[in-house]
Amino acid sequence: MSHRHRVYGDHINIKTENTRSFYNERAKAIESMANPYVAVLLGDQNPTHAEQWNRFEKDFVLPQLRITPTSSVLDIGCGIGRWAESIIPAAGYYCGTDFSSEMVEAARKRNSYADCDYDFHCLSFQETVCKPAEFYKKGFNRLIVGGVCMYINDEELPGCYDGVLKLLDEHCIVYFTETVAVEKRLTLDECPSEALKTNYDVIYRTPKEYKEYYKVFTDAGFVIKEQKYLPHLNSEKQFIETDRWYTIMER
Repeated sequence: MSHRHRVYGDHINIKTENTRSFYNERAKAIESMANPYVAVLLGDQNPTHAEQWNRFEKDFVLPQLRITPTSSVLDIGCGIGRWAESIIPAAGYYCGTDFSSEMVEAARKRNSYADCDYDFHCLSFQETVCKPAEFYKKGFNRLIVGGVCMYINDEELPGCYDGVLKLLDEHCIVYFTETVAVEKRLTLDECPSEALKTNYDVIYRTPKEYKEYYKVFTDAGFVIKEQKYLPHLNSEKQFIETDRWYTIMER
């Protein structure tokens, strides 16, 4: 069912180049935002939400990733380096990738550490997993994919999950988080957003759909340790159809 720019239930493609442009522009505008995390976590209508979500993930999720000097972390959709600022000083190696060149540039500027081993690359999820293993300094025993898959069309997503498995070590912890449709799949197709002051393209899949995608991980030996919604912050009527949902798996 479709209502102008809001498509319910049906599987349609979004224009991913629009998303790249959207995030490039947000990266350029970081200095004018209430806090830098708004650039990647959105919530422009209430900037404190981005700060609260960031704090929850750093206080509650990050300890479950058990980052140590032996950890090699791949952060797909690294944005401005939100995770990098906590992980780089603690890990043995960190690699952040993002398909927005402006976001990657912001991440490099915001994260400068002496005597730490880390890289940032301008690569989409699809490009990240297509690079040969030798492109990276080592295999990864930690994986973060945050707010990325909702911008990838259905026909490309299985290849992303299959491909990233080849980059992971035998023992590994993965963290996925996406904004999902609470009840029924919703696609925004160049949808005007009053909160974002621009058109917005995104696929809000249901948790049930992501659970099907994640079977490639459980089939490869991963065990789901935790799977639930993040603390609900948006109470505005226009946001009741979606929420932030996450999964932690370990092998």
